Amino acid sequence: MIKIPKHTAQKNRKNGFSITEAAVTTAIIATLGSVAYPNYIASQERARCSETKATLTSIPPIISAYIDATGEAPTTWNDLSSIAAVMTNNGPATGDLDAPITLPRTNYELSVEGPSESTYLLTANCFVKTPVSDPADREEQELKEAAFHKIRSCFNVSNGASDLTSGSGTDPANTPNCG
Repeated sequence: MIKIPKHTAQKNRKNGFSITEAAVTTAIIATLGSVAYPNYIASQERARCSETKATLTSIPPIISAYIDATGEAPTTWNDLSSIAAVMTNNGPATGDLDAPITLPRTNYELSVEGPSESTYLLTANCFVKTPVSDPADREEQELKEAAFHKIRSCFNVSNGASDLTSGSGTDPANTPNCG
């Protein structure tokens, strides 16, 4: 029997991972990431949508409070800011109510229509950017995406009724009912 000295056996031992072990570990991490990333993105979009819905539900009481305080309908964001500020990325909203504002921390642009027969209609359109191969199809694609990510709310000043609807991502938002 041949004896190998201890110092020679220790020199043949390898340190680190083999290429196979590294490849398998990388594949496992990539698979987990490919499953987790879409859920992460979807949860961020749900959070933005929830924040937009909260903003849309906070505006009718501000409109009502302004009408109660002044006896007339608000026409500008500045009118509403005299009661409570509606925030944008650049601070409190300013300008006419029919001029759209971009809500903070979201991809939504809010516009207010009305009052028409004592009803205000609030619409938040989402800016979702999807790559389009043909530039001629870009506008059509953006309109389609905006319809499916739209959040609509209404508020009837005369009876206090309000409603909120939103697109599901696959179906467009229905018209809210504030009759």
